[in-house]
Amino acid sequence: MTQSQPAAALDHLRVLDLTNGLGQMCPRALGDLGADVIKIEPPEGDPTRRMAPFAGDEPGPERSLRFIHANRSKRSAVVDLDTAEGRDIARALAERADILVEDRQPGYLSRIGLGYEQLSKLNPALVYVSVTPFGQTGPHAGCRGGDLVTQSTSGMMIANGDDGMRPCMAPFEITAQVGCVQAAFGALLAVRARRTTGRGQRVDVSLQEATISSAHPYIYRYSNEQVITRREGKRSPFGAVNTYLCADGGYANISVYNDGHFARLAREIMDHPILSDDMWMNRGVRRDNRELIDTYVQEYTETVECDELVERGQRIGIPVTPVLTVDGFVHHPQTEAREFFVEMEHPVIGAHRAPGPPVRMGASPWQPTRPAPLLGQHTDEVMQEINEIPPRRDEAPGESGDSPAPPRFQPLSGVRVADLTRAVAGPVATRYLATFGAEDIKIEEAGAQPAQEPQELNRCKLSCIADARRPGGKELIHDLVRVSDVVVENFKPGVSDKLGIGYEELCKAKPDLIMIAMPGMGNSGPIRDYLAYGQQVMGLTGLTHIWGHPESSLDTRIKMPYPDFVAGSFTSLAVAAALEWRERTGEGQYMEIAQVEATAHLMGVAYMDYLQNGRIAQPMGNFSDTHAPHDVYPCLGHDAWCAIEVGADDQWQALVSAMGSPQWAQDERFATLAGRIQHKADLDARIGEWTMGSTPRLLMNTLQRAGVPAGIVASGEDLYYDNHLRSRPGAIVSIDHKDLGVIDYKGVNVHLSETPGWAGDANPVRGQDNMYVFMGILGLDHDQIQQLAANGTIT
Repeated sequence: MTQSQPAAALDHLRVLDLTNGLGQMCPRALGDLGADVIKIEPPEGDPTRRMAPFAGDEPGPERSLRFIHANRSKRSAVVDLDTAEGRDIARALAERADILVEDRQPGYLSRIGLGYEQLSKLNPALVYVSVTPFGQTGPHAGCRGGDLVTQSTSGMMIANGDDGMRPCMAPFEITAQVGCVQAAFGALLAVRARRTTGRGQRVDVSLQEATISSAHPYIYRYSNEQVITRREGKRSPFGAVNTYLCADGGYANISVYNDGHFARLAREIMDHPILSDDMWMNRGVRRDNRELIDTYVQEYTETVECDELVERGQRIGIPVTPVLTVDGFVHHPQTEAREFFVEMEHPVIGAHRAPGPPVRMGASPWQPTRPAPLLGQHTDEVMQEINEIPPRRDEAPGESGDSPAPPRFQPLSGVRVADLTRAVAGPVATRYLATFGAEDIKIEEAGAQPAQEPQELNRCKLSCIADARRPGGKELIHDLVRVSDVVVENFKPGVSDKLGIGYEELCKAKPDLIMIAMPGMGNSGPIRDYLAYGQQVMGLTGLTHIWGHPESSLDTRIKMPYPDFVAGSFTSLAVAAALEWRERTGEGQYMEIAQVEATAHLMGVAYMDYLQNGRIAQPMGNFSDTHAPHDVYPCLGHDAWCAIEVGADDQWQALVSAMGSPQWAQDERFATLAGRIQHKADLDARIGEWTMGSTPRLLMNTLQRAGVPAGIVASGEDLYYDNHLRSRPGAIVSIDHKDLGVIDYKGVNVHLSETPGWAGDANPVRGQDNMYVFMGILGLDHDQIQQLAANGTIT
């Protein structure tokens, strides 16, 4: 490519990667988008290099599939930060970087001269991204924790899964990976803001808050409804939203939320004499009688084979898919038709397949730029670049004579989004954009509001009614797109084209348009037309199968549509990257995010383990092959638990001391990590006897003071009263509703020090901004508006 035509959206950015734990996917996402990522490793290598599974089940620092998954699209340089020389090299690299990403214990890098305050003096333009369990500020900032602790303190574990067993974590660090995607989004927001301010800033990502933002609104439910969401077990949220056993032993995920879908299920599929009655065509009735409905549905599914049930259901528009294992997804006709897995060549393990991009970007592809590096593979060239590339010498606007940033300036100020999304995934994405200053105009159809759309997802947005199916509606949307920057839609494939508001048509109105579609299965492939919610996506990818305890039945698996939040995070990052591309080239582009592929993108280790070793991932509960103890333990109170995760031997000794050094802890079986993992059952039972004498919060505080990673398994009530979250600006926001009073919500998902975002505006009333949009933006006169209203196009 020539200098005038970049090769990738972010190939103008240099990233210094100081991660060695849960933050590694943030710089990897930036690298997949084209950034030059320099990974700094100690002489012994990143700890992840020594973690199973290994390619061919042959242990070795260059064969870890965890490392290979999390560190593609990076270069590796060995720099020993324990030495003065190594720290000088790191400072020199930071002077030449656009973005630095780290996931160390808060305060550590500052103590060795590599903190934000120190490096921002050397390079005022540096964007410094920190990914930590609880963030950089607040009472819990110094608390330790890995994936188990951050999940447990988010509210998600207590609210999902088998109610007859202890809370269960999500597998394969997928929640931490979503936090990393949000961190990458924050990094690009800060880069965009820098073009106005001339300054970099700190991006502070708490994995606890990132996971809270990627789950159901537990804080809102407690604040508004006085409900504490707990594990549903076999129960369905509304009746016919569950995992059902079929006649052939297979399982199917069915998600019937609205009245029309239930009518088709009861009358056309089941032909059920009771459920076909009109009384059941009411969501409230189904919620109140969910166990009875599930009994009838289960009785029916046991008479039909899984594939037949899926085919019949999808034919008449019912969201139903099979529950697959990871090998079933790898070999599924949809996966193969879309060539989701990409071929890569690693210098040690050779040719292998890995998950492809979560988003298909038309002009600036999201794709791996290189395989995961060997330890120190690029040290010499990186050292040479210190001599060849001068330090950044950006000037702040005040120093160059430019005007300072306007008051309340946000990174996406001046960006207008035409929001055609519905349900959950689309509104999550556009709310993230609106949080950081985009003017999001939610374009709604005339008629009744979709019942399944959670209104808390539409905060900080405007609302207008413009129905493309009515006279003049298509033209109205075209006019609005003409003065917009981004269009986000999540119709079924082909619907936007049929309505005349597909990309090809909208490009005529706005040649540099950025548009992203969010179909469940993708715009192509044999099941592209499948109707699917998050539960169906989890079923197809294998996530339903592996997210749970091995002893639990499949109908107790998580029923929250987690993939909707995954897709929302990836979509906001893709839009930020596309804006970078357009800023540099003047070109817009069309993007597509298949929600099933976005979710599968996070499960790379599971798929690579199958492709390399033939191992099919199974549900493992809270088991870890790198930590012991590693589980949630019973405490005083109802459904009260505390997570404890111990890796290093010094943490084990600290735990033993905190327990009062009981005699059993001196057993030689527990002297090593390998022994503690091998004898997990006995270890957990003994620890559980001790934890039963304390409340979860007291236990968390006691263990954290001793240096042991631990965290309360939080409920919505715990989050509502969490003094740490309350101390973090914007983490919980209070909105005074005219009719409902003050309601608290989860707030911003990423904290930027200079442009912190805002999530405290109430969701709009349908059509409340019609006059601003149609008269203020589009310049329509009164007669034109009256005619559109008479046509039913706007209401």
